[in-house]
Amino acid sequence: MSDPLQQPASPPPVPPAAVPSAPAGPSRAKLWAAGAAVVSAIAGVASAIAAFSNNSPSPAAVPPPTAVTLPAPQAASTPGAGAGAGSSAGTGTGTGAGAAPASVRWSGKIVLGLEGVDLTQNPPRRGDGSTFGYRPAAARSGSSSMTVKGTAALWTDASAPTPQGCRDLLATQSRSEVVVAEGDSVCLVNEKSPIAVLKVTATHYDDGTYGLIEGELTTWNLRGTG
Repeated sequence: MSDPLQQPASPPPVPPAAVPSAPAGPSRAKLWAAGAAVVSAIAGVASAIAAFSNNSPSPAAVPPPTAVTLPAPQAASTPGAGAGAGSSAGTGTGTGAGAAPASVRWSGKIVLGLEGVDLTQNPPRRGDGSTFGYRPAAARSGSSSMTVKGTAALWTDASAPTPQGCRDLLATQSRSEVVVAEGDSVCLVNEKSPIAVLKVTATHYDDGTYGLIEGELTTWNLRGTG
């Protein structure tokens, strides 16, 4: 007979459930944060693609680039063959690009003496007993030379004298007296008279009061700079 005071035997203890060990590597919270970042990035890319598809024009709608035509290179300008007035003694210049040369006002043969010639007249008027002192005029120089007195400049360029060439020459290299010989050309002006040129054909030291100069005189419809 059993002892009523004897306690029943305790059931055997249940062993605790095995607790899985924590995985190696980053913590679960870090994994969740990384996953959320990847999802956000994917969503952003998808939104950008959708916006580009809705708002950007199709490749066919983009106009082709406009062709650009470059100007052809310009050739370097070539200096004129003639020297400008003032670069060397007795050299005249042309009338300038695009400028029409001055027309001839009068041309003819004259005999220049001490009484001179009035270039303002057309034709130029030679002085006489009642009119004296016109310029240009002829005078002796030394024992055999003849000079042209007045505002004059000797033309020594190889080319024929031009209106603008004489005008420039007179403005820069004029003299009050120029020694001349047969074959010389001398540019002339008298105050505001037309520009003129005298082609000397002969000199006569012993003729007249103070010698004579024969020549072909041309006046142009071009005034001096004064």
